[in-house]
Amino acid sequence: MVMKDKLVKFNHKGMYYRLRRLGFAFLAVVSIGTIVAVPTYITMREITNHAQHAEEEQPELLEEDGVELSSY
Repeated sequence: MVMKDKLVKFNHKGMYYRLRRLGFAFLAVVSIGTIVAVPTYITMREITNHAQHAEEEQPELLEEDGVELSSY
């Protein structure tokens, strides 16, 4: 049995393997970016929602004669 080079055995050019490696690298970068971005987005959205609810629950201050009173 004669050992053949990968380029001869599968009839691919060298550029095919370079582009394939570039494709895998691009896929890895996109995957890592997604793994980082999705939880960060969810966390930031929860922080924003929590801050908005905290603003709604704050008691309004009333001013009477220059003195601030709580609405409680």
